[in-house]
Amino acid sequence: MIDINQNIDLNLYKTFCAVVENKSFSKAAEKLFISQPAISYNIKELEKNLNVKLFYRASKGVTPTPEGETLYYYIKNAYDSIYMGEQSVRDSQEMLYGNIKIGVPAHIGMFYLSEKIEDFHKKYPNIKFYIQNRSTADMVYMLERHQLDFIIDSYPIDKCNLDLNIKKIVSLNTVFIGKTEYVNDNNIESIKEENIENIPLILPNSNTSTRKRFNQLFEKDNIFPNPIMEVSTTEMTLELLKKGIGIGWLIEDTVKKELNSKEFKKINTNIKLPKIDIGIAYIDDFLTYAPKRFIEEEIL
Repeated sequence: MIDINQNIDLNLYKTFCAVVENKSFSKAAEKLFISQPAISYNIKELEKNLNVKLFYRASKGVTPTPEGETLYYYIKNAYDSIYMGEQSVRDSQEMLYGNIKIGVPAHIGMFYLSEKIEDFHKKYPNIKFYIQNRSTADMVYMLERHQLDFIIDSYPIDKCNLDLNIKKIVSLNTVFIGKTEYVNDNNIESIKEENIENIPLILPNSNTSTRKRFNQLFEKDNIFPNPIMEVSTTEMTLELLKKGIGIGWLIEDTVKKELNSKEFKKINTNIKLPKIDIGIAYIDDFLTYAPKRFIEEEIL
C-alpha cells in the first residue's frame, strides 16, 4: 500500500537514473535539459535524504557505489512499472484489452445481451466478458463492491440506497403461451378478463416487480388471477410448460425460438398485457473505459 504521507521527490530519482545511465553529470544535464549545477544539487539532496554516498567521482566520469547500484535497481524497476501502467491505460482506451463484468438475470441475458456482446466482441476481440446471474439485491451488492460494472434488470431497479445511475433502455411485449398439445387438449382458445381466474397460470414470484405489474392490471377491476405455480426464471417456466403444466406469462422475445418450433402456442387475448421495462444501473465513478464503451455503443 502506498504511504500517501511519505514525500518522494521523483525529480531527484529521475536525475539519479540519468547520471547512472550516462556515467556523467554533464551528459545527464544535456539529457534532461537542465544545468549541471542543478544535477549536482539534486544528487546531493538525494544523498542527504538517504544518508548515503551514491557515486564515486573520477576524472573520466562517475560510477555508482554499491548502495547506488542497489538503489538504481529498484528505481529502474519502479520507472518501468510506471511506464507499463501508462501503456496499459493507453491500451485499454484503444480497446486492446479489458474486462466487462455484467450482472443480468438469465432470461434477460439470453435474448437481450447475447447479440450485443457478439457485436462488441467482433469489434474488440480482446475484451473479456464476465456474466453473473443473480438476484437484483445480490447484483446491487456486487456493484457496490466493484465486482460488477453494471446491471441489466427489470426496471425500475431497486437501488438499495446506492447512488446509482439508472436508465430505462427498452420496453418488451409479454404473451401467454402453452405447450401446443396442452392448449388444444384443454380447449384454451383465448384468455379474457372474465375467464382468467380459471386459467392455470404459471407466473413470476409474487415479490418481483414484473408480477406486481401483472397484478395491478387486474386489481382495479377486482380480478385476482390464481396461479397454480410461481417460479423465478423463464427456463423453469418453460420446463413446466413442456411437461404440459399450465399456461405461462413470459416476455415474448425470450420465447421466440419455442414459438417458432410449433411446440408452443401463443394464446390470443383481449387483455392489454403489461410491457416489461428493462433498465441499466451503474455507478458513474466506477466505470472503466471498456464497460463505458460497451454501454455507449451497444446499450444506449
